[in-house]
Amino acid sequence: MSTENIPQSQPLTNDQVQNNAGGFSWAVDDMQRLRRFLCLGSEGGTYYQGEKELGVENAQAILKLIADGRGLDVVETIKTYSIEGRTSKQNPIMFALALCAKSTDLLTKRAAYSSLSEICRIPTHLFMFIKYAHALGQNWGRAQRRAVSNWYIEQNPSKLAMAITKYQNREGYSHRDILRLAHPGTKDPLLCFLFDYITHGFKQANENLNKPKESTNGNNNNNTEDITEKDQQQQEQKQQKENLNDEDDETNNKKLVTIEQLKDFLETVEKVKISTNEDELITAIRQHHLVREHMPTNMLNSKSIWSVLLEKMPLTAMIRNLGKMSEINLLTENSEAEKRVVERLKNREQLQRARIHPFNVLVALETYKQGKGFKGKLQWQVSEQIKNALEEAFYLSFKFVKSTNQRYLLGLDVSGSMSCGTINGSPSITPAVGSCAMCMVTHRIEPYAKVVAFSDHLIPVDFSKTAKL
Repeated sequence: MSTENIPQSQPLTNDQVQNNAGGFSWAVDDMQRLRRFLCLGSEGGTYYQGEKELGVENAQAILKLIADGRGLDVVETIKTYSIEGRTSKQNPIMFALALCAKSTDLLTKRAAYSSLSEICRIPTHLFMFIKYAHALGQNWGRAQRRAVSNWYIEQNPSKLAMAITKYQNREGYSHRDILRLAHPGTKDPLLCFLFDYITHGFKQANENLNKPKESTNGNNNNNTEDITEKDQQQQEQKQQKENLNDEDDETNNKKLVTIEQLKDFLETVEKVKISTNEDELITAIRQHHLVREHMPTNMLNSKSIWSVLLEKMPLTAMIRNLGKMSEINLLTENSEAEKRVVERLKNREQLQRARIHPFNVLVALETYKQGKGFKGKLQWQVSEQIKNALEEAFYLSFKFVKSTNQRYLLGLDVSGSMSCGTINGSPSITPAVGSCAMCMVTHRIEPYAKVVAFSDHLIPVDFSKTAKL
């Protein structure tokens, strides 16, 4: 390579290609483009490329990989990135999975639907997948019906009861809509009661308990022995899924093993929807481990209710609701609630178990320290303890960062374009903030790292490894 001063508008070597900014860089292969898309998506586009154009480009890369016979690799990559929590948002994951499910390549299609239950861990993910599949022209054929039915009938009844009452509708779909399209069939009495509750409501489902049982499956002529064998397999799969971590594991769902226990839970959920009695709601939260989504909206300004919710609140929900809890003065200086929040934010094990993505912590930090939300009217007094704990949580949430003991020169682009636009659609994170945050992670871990800033020339940057963002 020549050492002369070559401008960006000319290639350094023959294998470089022109990028969207007009400069030359090394080409990215389609698999690397897939990995970038899963992590960053296309929301908001880039400084040089619009959101729609970027989305089409990434979709074409996925389709090309499938056409080249690498569809199974694509599905496996999607599954790995989802299960290991490598993405901050699920939209790119679900869009890519829907593309694979729509594929004319039979092996890719089967692999996509076989992975549905592992990738769609909560109803929000499932609804998102169905929305994208519908937008891509995917009809409700046998493969989709079977995969979606399995999502429901392979669930543990306790977790499913919590999920369907917490995530009642998302992405323009409700559980009632999905059951009427998928027609899941099962002999599990608890699941049958849940499906009846979803489609007919609690009152009717309770009345139907004393009537002859009917499967929600439209085809009731199936061989009973076949169904029984299926149910035995499903029970084994449910037991295996008990050990899988997901976003809601920290809710410590109350085990529901009888119809009466399930009825009691659902009846309480229905009463809570219209309750205005603070004591009644607090009792329900403690007895049944109810969450914020179960509470009536008009009671979400109660400090007492939020205090009880905080006791077993999932970590993701806690981080998302820091602003609200601060606004109602629950997280005052040196309060027990503030101490609880700070302690959990500094717990590496909890952060990793809850699959807290570093980018989401960074968004929470940048939003919280502003003292107001980017949407809505929320305003709050910033707690220095919580702000510092959020920054520490950002570094702790990098699960696999280990020192390589190699020498690194970290270059920070400080040109004007870095202050424009957003990362992953977040209004609080500009490319400048994002690049600096990533630089800080590497600089803290690596013993032989130097940092320079560049625009039209290089400037050495000197800061300590304990420096704050």
